[in-house]
Amino acid sequence: MGVLEDKKRARIFYRYFSKIYDRINPIFYSDDMRRCVVDMAEVKNGDFVLEVGCGTGFTTYEIASRVGEENVVAVDLTPEQMMKAVKRYPSASFFRGDAENLPFRDSTFDASISAGSIEYWPNPVKGITEMARVTKEGGRVVILAPRKPNNILARKFAESIMLFPSTQQCVAWFSQVGLEDIRVVETGPYSFWSKLVVIISGKVVQP
Repeated sequence: MGVLEDKKRARIFYRYFSKIYDRINPIFYSDDMRRCVVDMAEVKNGDFVLEVGCGTGFTTYEIASRVGEENVVAVDLTPEQMMKAVKRYPSASFFRGDAENLPFRDSTFDASISAGSIEYWPNPVKGITEMARVTKEGGRVVILAPRKPNNILARKFAESIMLFPSTQQCVAWFSQVGLEDIRVVETGPYSFWSKLVVIISGKVVQP
C-alpha cells in the first residue's frame, strides 16, 4: 500500500498541498481530459450528479456546465480543498466524507463521477460499490485513475506513494461490482504523455 493510501495521511497531505494545488493540477489534468470524463458519464441538463473527491472543483466546473450547478452534489475528505470549490460553486451542495461511506440513499443520482481520487482509497472496490449503490439503474459510474506506469522503476516509485492501477485492474473492479457496458479510455495531457490516466465508465444495472 502506498504512503497516501491512508485517509488520515491523505487528509494531512492535502491540507498543505491545497495551497498550491490549483497551479499544479493543470499540468497533469487537462481541459480535454476533464471533458472526456464527463462525456463518459453521459449526463444531460437537469441530471442529478454526484462527484466523489471534488478537490478544489476542477471537474465540478465541467459537470456544472452540463447539468446545472444546483444539480451537483460533491464530497471530499479534505475541508481545505473543498472550501475552494464551495466558494466557486455556491449553488452546488458539498459534504465532507469519503468514497467508501457515502452519506446518501440508494439510487439517488443519475450519474456518479470521481476524477483523481481513487488512488487514495484504501479499498477501491468498496468505493466503486458505494458509487454504484447511490446511482440509479441505467446511470453511469465514471472514474479517472492514474495509470500504472510501463517503466518498472517509475512503477515502483509511483506505487510506493499511492495506488496506480492498471487498465485491466480497473475493468476487473467494475466487473466485480456488477457494472455493465464498461468503456475505457487511456489518455493524458500531452502527445508525449498520452497514457497518463485511465478513464473507465460502467452502467448500473439491477442485480
